[in-house]
Amino acid sequence: MVRRVGFLTALFVLIVALAACGTGGPAGQSPQGQAQPTPTPTPEPQPVTLTIWHGWQPEALTAVESLMRAYEAQHPNVHIDLVHVPDMANRVVSAIPGGEKVDILAFGMDWVGRLADAGLIVPVSDHGVTRDFMRDTYIGPAADAMIYKGKVWGFPEAVECVSWIYNKALVGAQDIPKTTDELLAKARDWNAAHPGQFFFVYPAQNDPYFSAPWWYGAGAYFVKEDGAVGLESEAGLRAAQFIAQLPPLMPQPVDYVAATALFKEGKAAIIQNGPWFIPELQALGMDYGLALMPEFGATGRRAAPFVSGKALMITPNCERPDVAIDLLEYFTSADAQIALAKANRAIPTNKAAVASADVQAMPDVAHFAAQAALGVPLPTTPYMSGLWEPVTAALEALWAGQAPEQVLQEAQAQALKNIAALR
Repeated sequence: MVRRVGFLTALFVLIVALAACGTGGPAGQSPQGQAQPTPTPTPEPQPVTLTIWHGWQPEALTAVESLMRAYEAQHPNVHIDLVHVPDMANRVVSAIPGGEKVDILAFGMDWVGRLADAGLIVPVSDHGVTRDFMRDTYIGPAADAMIYKGKVWGFPEAVECVSWIYNKALVGAQDIPKTTDELLAKARDWNAAHPGQFFFVYPAQNDPYFSAPWWYGAGAYFVKEDGAVGLESEAGLRAAQFIAQLPPLMPQPVDYVAATALFKEGKAAIIQNGPWFIPELQALGMDYGLALMPEFGATGRRAAPFVSGKALMITPNCERPDVAIDLLEYFTSADAQIALAKANRAIPTNKAAVASADVQAMPDVAHFAAQAALGVPLPTTPYMSGLWEPVTAALEALWAGQAPEQVLQEAQAQALKNIAALR
């Protein structure tokens, strides 16, 4: 390096000396009749078209399009083509390997692992997007959902999860249990004092998604990236023993339809449900409140719901991943996420957006963002598909009164069998 700098310095001195003595005229004056050099023009940015396959519904698409057109105005060489693809899960399997013009997928976060393993998306960490950037910029579960096998695979757009919603005509904020032990005690007392009504309902009998908060709050887990299953364990037993105490406190049977109907009819005080349920309550004119899920009594950990949502991922067919990444960083920036929250009531992933006065002024959006930050990402590994059936069977068995130890043993064995078939 020193030798190269010395050479360049000497070359510069020689050029200056030759220029000074070559004309005999004043410094900076060109020789008579010599053509002036033509400045090299700055090259115009090459036109770029980014095609985004998405599933945004018409009522949500207007705000998305507005943001995309704003990006185009700032980058005149970039055109964004939004293509609604209803059956994306099946279409991408042939379209991307076939070379179809698809640059970006706007799709479910829980598909990251399957898309990555199939080679249908590329890691953005190969283009400078770090795990530290993700975790500094986005709420924890949203950032973690983008990380698979040590690499970053996309940008989280919006999240959703379950939380607690209560009917203010039946209970007040002071009545909301802080722990699962308190929940069981209050439910017994409240149900006894209100025949035909229920203190707490949710699809407890057969829905793993809605029951996940208890498993993860107890310290258990469904499945890890490497296929390890965490049902038959001390933590899993704690979760199962808690769930086994719920049947006498809830209606029989209790699925999603039954639970939501009871709450909407004013026959249940608290329901565990997601942001998608809020418009139904608003249409009824219900005066409802929101509360974070309680701590799991045996561990002191918060019940941790699954956090799912939408992500934006780049395909191997994208010829300008640098431009695509710039667009997606813009689309998931604080300002863009605030705009989407205002227009669509989308739950932001960007930490700065969540903390903003604009989002905090929207109680429902702010609440579900806070609840999501306390959750865990819905596992993105393809092995998760092997867990839904055995966990559903376990919940039904617990509801029927079977011993938790036997239930967990059978669920663990079936989950491992399913995963072995996926390897």
